[in-house]
Amino acid sequence: MKTIATLLLLTIAPAVSACGPVRMAEAQPIAAGQALPGGEWFKQAGCTDCHSISAYRMWNIAAQGPDLSLAVEDVPKRFGRSLEEFLHAPTGTMAMVLSSRIPLTPDERDVAIAKLHDAYRRHQGLPDPIRPLSSH
Repeated sequence: MKTIATLLLLTIAPAVSACGPVRMAEAQPIAAGQALPGGEWFKQAGCTDCHSISAYRMWNIAAQGPDLSLAVEDVPKRFGRSLEEFLHAPTGTMAMVLSSRIPLTPDERDVAIAKLHDAYRRHQGLPDPIRPLSSH
């Protein structure tokens, strides 16, 4: 019973934080293992081939890279530069990946930076600043 209550809470909490008060009849449960809306860009870009993005319930059990939900804080720790600086001039494995496997234009890198910040905010449980707190 405790597991069901926890699953229900995890299913409803994102809807409540994104849309303000939600009546139970309006809540749409998300099946276990189903990715949350908003993470599609990471899959389309190819990021999920090597990374998980836990903020969107996107798991890669064979992940070779770190969870991208934490990139905003992880990149400065690993590389001594901000996420923005790193993605515009990557080093190591990501230099190879972003030059050949997932080549991004400077504008696309800006989109990636924004998406990574969104994932980090979601990971922290903070609302998206672009989306209104209540749309009802």
